[in-house]
Amino acid sequence: MDINQINRKELEALLALLDDSDSEVYEHVFDKLSTYGKEIIPELESAWADAFNEKMHERLEELIHRIQFNSLHTAFEAYVQKDEFDLLEGASILANFSYPDLELESIQKEITKLKRDIWLEMNESLTPLEKINVLNQMFFSNFNFEITSPANIDESDFYINKFLETRNAHPILVGLLYIILARKLDLPVYGLNLPNHFALVFCRNNIDFRESIEEHRSEVIFYINTHQKGAIFTKSEIEEYLSKIEQTNKIEYFVPCTDKRIIKLLLKNLLNYYISKNDEIRARELSTLVSLIL
Repeated sequence: MDINQINRKELEALLALLDDSDSEVYEHVFDKLSTYGKEIIPELESAWADAFNEKMHERLEELIHRIQFNSLHTAFEAYVQKDEFDLLEGASILANFSYPDLELESIQKEITKLKRDIWLEMNESLTPLEKINVLNQMFFSNFNFEITSPANIDESDFYINKFLETRNAHPILVGLLYIILARKLDLPVYGLNLPNHFALVFCRNNIDFRESIEEHRSEVIFYINTHQKGAIFTKSEIEEYLSKIEQTNKIEYFVPCTDKRIIKLLLKNLLNYYISKNDEIRARELSTLVSLIL
């Protein structure tokens, strides 16, 4: 709803009733105001500044959060229905969960700058392995991107805007950014979803996920371990790893996973983080987002 189309008198009346002691009245008013959308947030923030009642402050904060989450839910629902996933868009929408004013454009500008700096160190005569070595040098040494240790994981480690600031993030987000930059350099890098370990895979060509998983096996050239600053590893090392953790050698552990899978993994790990912190409200909200990805 456009802010100019809002009936000011109706809005003022609803805001006055938001402080009502009758729970049924309050819930009705809350639900009604929630339908107005993000356009009324400045009005709600102004009402918050004018209020001297702690209960009113709490109700306005809850209302603003509800409106912001409803907007995010709508955006994410539209995103997952697209034929092709854009990893940067998905990570940015997810970051809106805690940073609702974050704009995708600001993240894109930073990514473009990083890509340009790497591109300046590349040349077409390099082999795929040599190109990955250049990317590794820039990503892990020059840019100082790294994985946060499990003992120090914080909610900011799941949000791409904070990752670009702190240079530390959850393994899946580190891999996601690596993939984004690699593809901007025309390097066919994809996610590799091993049990308890997210890694990357370099392919001969871009993967068409409409093809059978067997077709993808022949496209794999080598694997990339972002936990070890981009160290290259092989199929036999995956088999050894699976043997150590007593896992069956399933074909999906050796071939690229979809970008949709990466976003879902990031989302589920963020959900698990909030569950571990007993944050029931955020966990419940994130569960509804997870359910949108089939």
